[in-house]
Amino acid sequence: MLRSLTNALRHNVAGLTRTNAPIGRNSFPAGATAVAGRGFLNFKLPQPHDFELPADTMPLDIKGVMAKKPEQLDFYENYWYWKLRGESVIVDPEGLPKKSYKQLARDLGLAQVNEPAEHMVGLLELYEYLKQAPFLGPFGTVENPVLCPSLNNMRVVGCTGGTGDNEHVPLWFNCREGFLYRCGECDQVFMLVRVLYSVPDGSNPFPVDPEVKDTFDWELLERGHKMWNSGDYNLWPDGEYAYNNVPELVAAFDSGLLTDEQYENAINYRIKWDSSKGPEQIPGPRVQQIQK
Repeated sequence: MLRSLTNALRHNVAGLTRTNAPIGRNSFPAGATAVAGRGFLNFKLPQPHDFELPADTMPLDIKGVMAKKPEQLDFYENYWYWKLRGESVIVDPEGLPKKSYKQLARDLGLAQVNEPAEHMVGLLELYEYLKQAPFLGPFGTVENPVLCPSLNNMRVVGCTGGTGDNEHVPLWFNCREGFLYRCGECDQVFMLVRVLYSVPDGSNPFPVDPEVKDTFDWELLERGHKMWNSGDYNLWPDGEYAYNNVPELVAAFDSGLLTDEQYENAINYRIKWDSSKGPEQIPGPRVQQIQK
């Protein structure tokens, strides 16, 4: 059975590829259609919102998350902690100009410029320059070899000899760490030097300055919410989402504690959900309109 199926398939494939027309540049079998295609795909440029998490990933107890230390947070908590902390600072026009550089950098989740960070960045900039620039200096000898910086333990080096009549065509070789290499054409000596910009194990490369306040003030988020989400305008959706405790409201609806009407009223009229009070805190639409 299997052999007969194989022979039939081979016969059909041979029939598809058989043609009596001469094989040329524009020749196709009978019934074939030429379809023009690009052969490549164009991908759209990434936008900032492509890297954002949806609002339903906000932790249920977002107020408790904002009271934690940053190093105690998991992935989702860390994302929403720094997003809300940074946005709360930006939407505060009164307190923003009064913040110091170190405090503002910490509130936005950015690294503070200090001496270790400047040293690491300086080494990287020096390496990027030396990686592309030719080595200019005295002729390499055993006592004073040509130093070849590299982030790895090997680098491809090309020797062109000395100057003037001492130049020769480039001679390439692999310069490895721990050895002296002599050019086979002009006897110039090279030595690889590792560029290390890491910090000791266990140390924090971006320590928090002692003068920086590394705790979040929930009242800052409340002031921003009342300023930018007052009335019919909602200019800071994430702040309103966190202030009204919408994640716990959604969880109460999913568990069947709230009806569809109660959930809709709480969302439409921006009820600040309190899990200890239950559904009684959500009035009907008519009562809510009178209070408004």
